[in-house]
Amino acid sequence: MNRSIKEEKQMLRWTDEPVGGKIVDVVVSLNEQAQKLHSQEVATASYSNLKPTLSSFDEIGDVLDEVESALKTKEGHEGEYMRAMANGFRYFARSLQGDNVPYEELIANIQELPSTLITEQQLEYARQLVEKGLSDLGYKGSLFEKATAWRSDTLIEPEQVTTVAENFRENSKQGTLKRVIGLPEEDGIDWIKPIRGVFWSGYSKYTGSYRGNLTFNIDRPWTEPILAQIMTHEGYPGHQAFYCRWDYLFQQGKLPLEASYYLINSPTNALFEGGPETALSFLGWDDVNEETPGVTDEQKQQYLLARNYLDYQRMFTTNACYMYNLGQVSKEETIDYLINKGGITEIEANNAFRFFSDPIQKTYFPCYYYGRWMVGNAYKETPKEKREEYFSILYDTPHTTNTFIKAISKLNGKEFDAFNTLKQ
Repeated sequence: MNRSIKEEKQMLRWTDEPVGGKIVDVVVSLNEQAQKLHSQEVATASYSNLKPTLSSFDEIGDVLDEVESALKTKEGHEGEYMRAMANGFRYFARSLQGDNVPYEELIANIQELPSTLITEQQLEYARQLVEKGLSDLGYKGSLFEKATAWRSDTLIEPEQVTTVAENFRENSKQGTLKRVIGLPEEDGIDWIKPIRGVFWSGYSKYTGSYRGNLTFNIDRPWTEPILAQIMTHEGYPGHQAFYCRWDYLFQQGKLPLEASYYLINSPTNALFEGGPETALSFLGWDDVNEETPGVTDEQKQQYLLARNYLDYQRMFTTNACYMYNLGQVSKEETIDYLINKGGITEIEANNAFRFFSDPIQKTYFPCYYYGRWMVGNAYKETPKEKREEYFSILYDTPHTTNTFIKAISKLNGKEFDAFNTLKQ
């Protein structure tokens, strides 16, 4: 299906023509520049089939001037969303060009997130949750000893990783359709493959027409409980579900042209990673009070521990990201901190460093931590009778970090403390 933008009979627009087209042109043109400079795709989905026409950062800047001028008088949620996105585009373009912008200023404007270090109190609370989970499973000794034994007991051989991932695919999709959102019949993951030599753990590639592929890095050690978390993150109800749902909504005229894409390094990132980070909880796979066919209470105990363990590790990797990019520590000091303070394996510590020192990913990395707490806290605070509305806010409505926080505050009738990690 290769319809041009003019043939979209039901297209929803939030602006007068040609503003929406210019917004998409900026996005796909930034993607072209990122590919030229760093061989990385940053517009990982664009549903309108519009092609880039802006061949330089100067041209991108000129069109952004026109877009921002047109958005000045746009009121309400739509105006707030588009102005924040346009501002994020400008800062991302500056970062790509190598402008000397302070790291915390980039994070605040690209992602609408803070750049403050995670406190010892937060780390200690997260540590206690991991300790309790390990002790409840019968492990003894120091935290390091207990965690090492647990990981050893649940380890998957590298050549078995994709086979185990396959076992999660259908059950997680059925849980998504039953509990979270609907997807078109054409939706599906065509293949799950292993890879080596990359710094990420798992990757979801949307290939269009409601289809996608998943890849898992088998250089890093995998356990069944951790793979369950990452598989639901990359597949259902995580990235594949998000990509497919957005594509479907756009084709149905329910997602505006002005938000018909996903761009790495924009104010939508905390939602796009926070939803997948919370995906297993959406399925009820970590809650013994939920009815979940095919997932036992014993597995739920393991999956909850894996979530807390990953949260604890993420706190150290996020702190390391900030300390390094704020110029406080060297590469060697960063990796030492991850291994000796965070208890992270040498392979995973080096992969994390490669991730958050990358010229593009350094301004993306914080959205995993903040997104996990923002979306996870919103889910926990929303009563079950409002879950359908919650999922509509998360999956069906274009939001930035700030507009999502506003929407959750309105949904629950109280101020939403999005990044509080001291409550479970």
